[in-house]
Amino acid sequence: MTKYFDDQLIRDILFRIDIVEIIGETVQLNRKGNRYWGLCPFHQEKTPSFSVTPEKEMFYCFGCRTGGDVFSFVMKRDGASFKEAVELLADKAGIELRSLKNENNEVKQVLEVNKNAADYYNKNLFTPASTKALKYLKKRKVSDESLKRYIIGYALDEWDGLKNYLLKHGFSKKIIEKSGLISLNKKGTNHYDLFRNRIIFPIQNFRGDIIGFGGRVLDDSLPKYINSPETDLFSKRKNLYGLYQAKDSIRKRNEVVLVEGYMDCIKLGQADITNVVASLGTAFTVDQAKLLQKYTEKVIILYDGDEAGQREAIKAINSLLKANLKTDVVALPPGKDPDEYIALNGKEEFLRYIKNNSYNYIEFKINSNINSTEELNLENKNKIINEVKKDINGLNSEIEKDYFIRLLSEKLKLEENTVYREIKSKKSSNLPHKRNKIQISRDNKRYGNYSIQEKIMAKMLKDEEFFNYIVDTIGIDFIHNQQYKALLKIYQGLQGSHKDKINQLFTIAVEQDLNSEFARITFIGDEELNKIEIMDYVKRVKIMKQDAKWQKLFAKIRQLSDEGDFYSVLDFILKIDKLLNKAQKGGTK
Repeated sequence: MTKYFDDQLIRDILFRIDIVEIIGETVQLNRKGNRYWGLCPFHQEKTPSFSVTPEKEMFYCFGCRTGGDVFSFVMKRDGASFKEAVELLADKAGIELRSLKNENNEVKQVLEVNKNAADYYNKNLFTPASTKALKYLKKRKVSDESLKRYIIGYALDEWDGLKNYLLKHGFSKKIIEKSGLISLNKKGTNHYDLFRNRIIFPIQNFRGDIIGFGGRVLDDSLPKYINSPETDLFSKRKNLYGLYQAKDSIRKRNEVVLVEGYMDCIKLGQADITNVVASLGTAFTVDQAKLLQKYTEKVIILYDGDEAGQREAIKAINSLLKANLKTDVVALPPGKDPDEYIALNGKEEFLRYIKNNSYNYIEFKINSNINSTEELNLENKNKIINEVKKDINGLNSEIEKDYFIRLLSEKLKLEENTVYREIKSKKSSNLPHKRNKIQISRDNKRYGNYSIQEKIMAKMLKDEEFFNYIVDTIGIDFIHNQQYKALLKIYQGLQGSHKDKINQLFTIAVEQDLNSEFARITFIGDEELNKIEIMDYVKRVKIMKQDAKWQKLFAKIRQLSDEGDFYSVLDFILKIDKLLNKAQKGGTK
C-alpha cells in the first residue's frame, strides 16, 4: 500500500479525535464500566454486542467480529479507503494534511471542475433551450425531488458551451481536459465538449464528490448512453450509480437492489426502494461487488427481463459470489425493465411482483438455463447440471444442498439419486493432504468468548518475554487462524520497543485488512488470561509435536525395513536413542 501520510500525523489525529464521539455520530452508545455499548451498525441485532473502549481507542463487535480503531470504523462505515478516512478525520480534527504525494491539489481541482460542470448542466435543464429535455424527463415520470436528489441536468447542443463556462470560472484548459469533459478534435487544433444534447447523470462517490458523468440521448440514436472516460478519479468498473444516495438505506436494510440503468435506479427510488444502485453500462465486476460488500451482506439483482438482461444477471451472480455476498434474483417478465414495469403497472404492483418473484441465485440459474434450452434432451440436461454443480457443492448447509438437488431433479424430470451422484461426482477434495504438519486446528475449545489460542496470542502480544518463550518452545503453527498467524509473523519481523512494535503492527494490520482480528485480540483483558489454562495448553501442544516427530521416525523405519535397508534402520535407531537421552535431560523442542 502506498504510504500517503507520516506516522506522526496519524498519531496527532488519534490524539485530537474522540473515538466515542465519532462512533456516537452513527451508534447510540451507553457506558458500562470502562466500555461503551450499542447496536452494531454493520449487522442487524437486537441486543448490543458492539463495544468501544476509549482507553485502547478501539471498537469491536462480538456479533460480526468487526473491529479496529477510529480509522477502521470510518473506512467500514463509509466504504472509504484508509487515505480517505485520514482526510475526513483530519478535517474533523482541524489538522492540515501533510500528504507525501503532490497529487492532492490536482485531484481537488478536478473535483471542483466536476462540481461546476454539474451545476452548469443542472441549471441548463430549466432554461428555455432545454424544454425538450425537461419534457422528456417528465414523460418518463421523473419527479422534481429526483431531479434535485440526483442533480440531473442537460448538456446543450453546443460544441464548447461547457468549456467556455469553465474557462470563465477560472479553470485551466489542462485541468478541464484532465476531468475528461472536453476532448481534442482530430486535427489537434481545438477542444470540444464531450457531452452534447444529452440528459446528464452526475456520478458520485460515497462522500458525494462528483467523479464522473453519464449522458443519454433524447431519441433512439446511438450510442444511447456515454460515460466519462477513465480518469484518475473515475472508473466504470469500480463505481456504482446512486451509491451516495442509497448507502444509509442499504446499511439499515442490510441488502441492496442492483439494477442496470440510471433511470431504473431513479424510478425505484421514487417507488420507496431507496436501497438501490446501478452498474455503469458495463458488465457488473468483482470490484463493484467488493464495493457493495462494504455496506451489506445481501444483493438482489433486478435486471431487464430480456435474454441479454438474464445473461448479464448470471455474470453479476458470479462476481457477487466471489465477494461472498448472498445473492437473490428477481426475474422480470420478458422484454421489461424495472422502469417500464413501474410505468405500466404502478408502484404497488411492482413491489408485489418483486416480493413474489425473488429467487435464490441457484434456482434462478436453473430456471434461466432451462428456459434458454430449446430441447431438454439428455445432453442438455447434463449441461444444466454442470452449470450449477459448483454452486450447489459450494453451499455450507447439507439441507440446502439436498433442497436444490431435489429441485433440479424435479425440473429436469430425473431421479433424485441420479442427480445427487452427478452433482457429487466431480466434487474432488480441494484440500491438499498435508503429512506431518502440526496444526491443532480442532483444539479450539471456547473459554468464555475467546478460544484458548486467542488467549495465548493476546498474552504473546502483551508480553515480549512470553512471545519469545512460545516461539522458542512450540512455534506459531499451533495457531490455526491464518489471519492471526499472519499478525504474529508480522510482529516477529518488527524492530523497536514493545510499544513501537504494537503501533507498527496496527498500522500494517489496517493496510493488510487484518484490523478486525487485531482489535479482537486487543480486547482480551488481563483478567481473562488464566496462566494455568494457558500453560496446560502449551504442554499439550509440546506433547503432540513430540508424538508427531516420533510417528515420522517410526514411519521412516517401517519404510526402510520394507525396502531391506537394515543399515539405515540401525542408523535411525541410534538417532532415536540420542533423542531419548536428550528428552531425559530436559526435553526436545
